[in-house]
Amino acid sequence: MKRCILIFAVLCGCAGFAKQPELKFRADGTFKILQMTDFHFKAADTLSNKALRNINRMLDLEQPDFVALTGDLIYGSPGREGLERLLEPLIRRKIPYAVVWGNHDDHDCDMSRREMQAFVEKQPCNTGFRVNGIDEASESVFNVRVTGSKSAKTALVMWFMDSGTSIAPAEGERGYGWISYPQIEWYNRESRAITKANGGKPVPALAFYHIPVPEYNEAIRDTNSIFIGNKFEPVACPKLNSGFFTATRINGDVMGHFCGHEHDNDFITLWHGIALAYGRFSGGDTGYNHLDYVGGRVILLKEGERKFETYIRLYNGDLIQRAYFPEGTRKIEF
Repeated sequence: MKRCILIFAVLCGCAGFAKQPELKFRADGTFKILQMTDFHFKAADTLSNKALRNINRMLDLEQPDFVALTGDLIYGSPGREGLERLLEPLIRRKIPYAVVWGNHDDHDCDMSRREMQAFVEKQPCNTGFRVNGIDEASESVFNVRVTGSKSAKTALVMWFMDSGTSIAPAEGERGYGWISYPQIEWYNRESRAITKANGGKPVPALAFYHIPVPEYNEAIRDTNSIFIGNKFEPVACPKLNSGFFTATRINGDVMGHFCGHEHDNDFITLWHGIALAYGRFSGGDTGYNHLDYVGGRVILLKEGERKFETYIRLYNGDLIQRAYFPEGTRKIEF
């Protein structure tokens, strides 16, 4: 397997092991992101083969420019083999990707989160490299920049944050972890620097992480909220709000947040002018799922515009739940 990965590194223009792939909008000014989440992949369990079939199916149908993998990739040992098999379709197709970790990735696994992050950083086509000096527990924290179709100027920023584990990182607190305050401080510094370099105008941005922030729960419980998609289970967010959503609202760059975590939720809604969306469960039968088909979420962007289109692509080929996020409106149009 090592030899295969080395061969992929040579064939892939992504230059794994050392340098991030260079991402650009297409010549027609578009950029397509495929979000896949919650594979719960067990290398030794044939029930996981469904997840591999879904990855290949989504890549064949959508031909994305980039893939965001939003946590709970593997579920048990051997972790290295699980990651190799999940990433192989992306590497073979030379598709850039980034990974954030979920609360289950190092659960009953023979690799720690730090070891998993170090492993992924050595793979071809990976774009996500840990920002050091934030805090010891934050592994998948970084941004990925996309330049314009005809320039080297940053036209899109994707923020990847580590939402923690199943254990709240504060004594006496129960429930899930959250995006830590040091991560938010880093985001604030970087976001403001990018805005300053852009003449004081925020660069369009998206945020990806695994566990939803509490605003997902607030938005879906609001009687005036409009949402599209499925909500078949409660929002399993942390009990304390660390403030990441508020930071993105104040900085004015992030148009939408995208998470995973709940397998039976795939809705998108709007909260204080920012879209909050779940990915579509993408895994096999090693984790619960009561939706009709597995699949993935697609996000379509246009260079120079603060808007995006998004929809769910199903394994059977259907396209559902198309929604638009236009600038300056107070609702998602669908």
